[in-house]
Amino acid sequence: MKKIFLFVLFVSLFCLAGCGDDKNIYDDNDSPKQDSDSKNDDDAATHPNDDSGKNDDDTVVPDSGQDNTENNNDSDDTENDSDPGDTENNNDSDGQNDKQPDDFWRTCEGIIACSKNCASEDMNCFSSCYGKGYDEEQSYYRAWRDCFDENCAEDQTAECSAEHCAEWDALCNVAEAFEYELKIPAPYGNASFAGQFSYILKHVPNVNTPENQIIMDGFVQGTISNTMITPAAGTIVSFARMFSDPAKGEMVEVVQVPYNIVSQVPGNPAVLLRMKTGSATKGTRTVGVTEESDAEFIVVDIDAKYNIMCYHAFGIGTFSIDEAIMEAGSSGKFNFSEGSVELFYPQNIPELGGDAREILGVKACSLID
Repeated sequence: MKKIFLFVLFVSLFCLAGCGDDKNIYDDNDSPKQDSDSKNDDDAATHPNDDSGKNDDDTVVPDSGQDNTENNNDSDDTENDSDPGDTENNNDSDGQNDKQPDDFWRTCEGIIACSKNCASEDMNCFSSCYGKGYDEEQSYYRAWRDCFDENCAEDQTAECSAEHCAEWDALCNVAEAFEYELKIPAPYGNASFAGQFSYILKHVPNVNTPENQIIMDGFVQGTISNTMITPAAGTIVSFARMFSDPAKGEMVEVVQVPYNIVSQVPGNPAVLLRMKTGSATKGTRTVGVTEESDAEFIVVDIDAKYNIMCYHAFGIGTFSIDEAIMEAGSSGKFNFSEGSVELFYPQNIPELGGDAREILGVKACSLID
C-alpha cells in the first residue's frame, strides 16, 4: 500500500511540475492575472506600486495524496485581510500624518489613503479598504473614482484630480489622501525555525524516484504583524531541494507552503530559507539581506503556478546547521535548529536605508494588520 501511495503521489507531482509550465515561484517576470470576482468594481488602486520582483529557478509543491483535509487559505476567509488601514502604526513619525480621528478610514479620504498602500493585485485589500467606508463616503469614492479613471488615466496625480473632478476631489480631500504614508513598523514580525530533512530533492521528483520525503508539517513558527505565518489548521508541506542558480551557483533551499489538498493549489504565505551549498556546513550561520549573509529567509505570496507575486518580509538573524550533506536523494541531509529572525517589510529595512524594493528588486505585498 505504501508503494502504491508513493507511486500516485509522485505521478501527481510530476504532472503538477512538468505539464506545460516551466515557471516557478522564483520567476516573477509575468504578472499573474487577477481573478475578476472581487466583491467591488471600484477597488482599483489609486497609486499601485508597479515594482516587479525578480528571482529564478523552480519550486513545486506536491499533492500529499490525501483528500480529507481542507485548507483553502483564501484570503477572504483568513484573519489576514491584507488591509493596511487598520495598522496600529499609521502615524508618520515626522508629524506629516497626525493621529487621525477614529472614523478616518471610513471616509472617502481614508478609503483612498488605505487603497494606495495595497499591492496592485490584492483585490481583497482594496475591497477591505472600500468596505470600511460609510455608505455616503463610499458613494463619494465611487463618483470620484469613476471621474478620475475617465479623465486621469494617463496622469494619475492630485493635480489632475483637482482639475477634472473638482467636486468629488474636495469631498475626498484627494491631495492629502495621495500624500498619506503609513508608518511601517521595523521589525514587522519575527519567526523561529528548525527542521530535519533526510531527503534532498534534485529538480522535480518523478515516478522513477525510488524514495522521497516530503514533510507534511511546517518548520517555521512566528508572526507578521498580528498574523501567524504558519496557519493553525490545514495542510502544510515542507521540503528541501538543491538547484543551480545562474548567478549564485549551487543552492539549497527549504520551502514551507500551505497546501489545499482538494484543489491542489498552494496557499499563502510561503516561506523559503535558501543558501549556497558551499555555505551549508555545520555551525552558526547568518540570515540577512546583504551579500555577506550566509542565507536568505523570505516570506512571500505565490499564485497557483507557484510564481512569487510579492514579498511580505525578509528575515535578519541566525540559525545553526547541525548536519548538512549536500547530496541529492536519500543520502542527503539538511538539519538545522535555533533559527531566529526579525522580519522586515521591503519598504522599511533599516539596514538597507529604508525602502529596499529597488535594491532587492522585489515587489512588496500589502501591509498585514
